[in-house]
Amino acid sequence: MRKPEISPERRAVYYGGMAVIAMGGLLFLSNFFILPSSFSSNPFADPFADPLADMRGMMARGIGGMVLMVIGAFMMNVGLKGPAGSGLVLDPEKAREDLSPWARAAGGLVKDALEEVRDSAPESSLELQTVVKVRCPSCRALNDEDAKFCDQCGSPL
Repeated sequence: MRKPEISPERRAVYYGGMAVIAMGGLLFLSNFFILPSSFSSNPFADPFADPLADMRGMMARGIGGMVLMVIGAFMMNVGLKGPAGSGLVLDPEKAREDLSPWARAAGGLVKDALEEVRDSAPESSLELQTVVKVRCPSCRALNDEDAKFCDQCGSPL
């Protein structure tokens, strides 16, 4: 089985996205380590200190961490599926090309597989034929549409 061929640039974007997610997670989680230290400080030591400044800083770290995690997830998606496969570039042919390593590994996209079959099969074999069957009222067996008697029990149809 052939190994999926992913370009080095896409790998770099994917692993860069992982690093950005890790940095965002650490930035977000840092609030939980800073929060207890803000409660232990003496509010009477500096009467001109702004208690809301600490809260604004914590909120900025939390929101910044979440934004970094979203950006990292987007980078990982682009690195994994390519620009067209992830929807960044709206080109179906380029999307097929970007997703081809994963589509081939999973057995191929259904449409691509059907197109390959249609290209290799003669035109006459692709025509669908409708078969109509009639159900026998007594034994419930299926019979040809032009049959006058049931093939299994012989009762008239």
